[in-house]
Amino acid sequence: MKIGMVGVINNLSTRLTSHNAGWTYVTKSVLETYFNSQVDILDNNSNYDDYKCLVINEGVNYREGVFNFFGGVQESQINSLINFSNYKGYLYSVNQMVDYNSLIKKRKELSHLDIKFRTPAVIDLSKVNDKLVLGDSHSISVYKPGYSISRNDGKTLFGFLKIGLRNYVPEEVKDLIFYAGNIDVRFHACRFGKQSVINNLIELERQLKSLQLESITLVKLIPVECESRKIPGTGLYKDEPFYGSRQDRTEMVLYFNEVLESICNKNNWNVIEWDFDYNNFSFDYMEARQSVHLRPSSYKNISELLNEKTDDTPVLRLF
Repeated sequence: MKIGMVGVINNLSTRLTSHNAGWTYVTKSVLETYFNSQVDILDNNSNYDDYKCLVINEGVNYREGVFNFFGGVQESQINSLINFSNYKGYLYSVNQMVDYNSLIKKRKELSHLDIKFRTPAVIDLSKVNDKLVLGDSHSISVYKPGYSISRNDGKTLFGFLKIGLRNYVPEEVKDLIFYAGNIDVRFHACRFGKQSVINNLIELERQLKSLQLESITLVKLIPVECESRKIPGTGLYKDEPFYGSRQDRTEMVLYFNEVLESICNKNNWNVIEWDFDYNNFSFDYMEARQSVHLRPSSYKNISELLNEKTDDTPVLRLF
C-alpha cells in the first residue's frame, strides 16, 4: 500500500539547512514506524490518486487553525486545495486536526471555492510505540528512527519538571530519550546561577528514576552561538534574545553538561554528546536563516533518517 505525506498549503521542506525540513524527515520516520511501511514525501504536483493513504503535515510551525500564506494566497495553493479536495483515499493528519473547510470560510481569497474536505484522523506521534524522544524544539536533532516523538516548542527544562515528566511520558513507554535545557541557559541560568542548574538536574534525576523505565538517555546541550546572530521575535524572552554574555552562558553550558554526565554515570544512563567546538561554534552547523536550531545536516542520526531501510512486511493496521 502506498502512503504519502503532504503539506497542502505549503510544500514540505526537504532542504538540509532548514529546521522545517528536520521536522519533515523526523515525521516521515515516525510514520513509517506507525504504518510499518514506506512513506513518500509528496508535493503539490504529485498525483494523490496514486496513494491509498495520505498524511497531512503542514510543517513545524503549524498550529491548529493557523495557516501561513507567505506573500498572500497563491494560485498554486488554490489549485492544491482543489486537487486535495478530490482525494478519496484514507486520510490522516499529524498531531493536530487540520480543517481546510474552516480555512475556506476564513480567507476571502478562498471563499469563492465550492469545495469540501473530509475530516482526517489524527495520528499522535508521541504514542506510536514504547520508545519516545521527549523534549523542546531541539529534540528533533537527536531523534532516532524507530521512536515516537513529543516535541514541545519553547518548553524549558524547569517547565517540564514543574508540570512533571509523568505527564509527558505515556505509561507504556519503556525507553526514553530526553532533551531540554538549551532554553534555560539562554534566558535563565545566568540570572539564578549554577545552583539553579544543580537544582534542575537533581529534580530531573528524581523524576526520571520514579518513572522506572528500562532505558534512559539524556542529551548534552549544544554550544552557545555568536551573539551577532539575529533571532526572530518568536525566539525572544521579554524582548531579549538571551540573558548573560556568551562567555558566561558557555560556562553554564559546560557546567550543565558536566553535572548531567555525572548523573548519567551514577545511574548507568546513556548520554548523547556533541562533537562541536564549544569555544568557537560555527554558524555552519546551524539553520541557514535566523534561528537557534541546528540544521538537519548536523543532527545526530541524520544519515539514518535519510537512508533508513523500511520493512516490506504488509501493513496490519486497521483503517
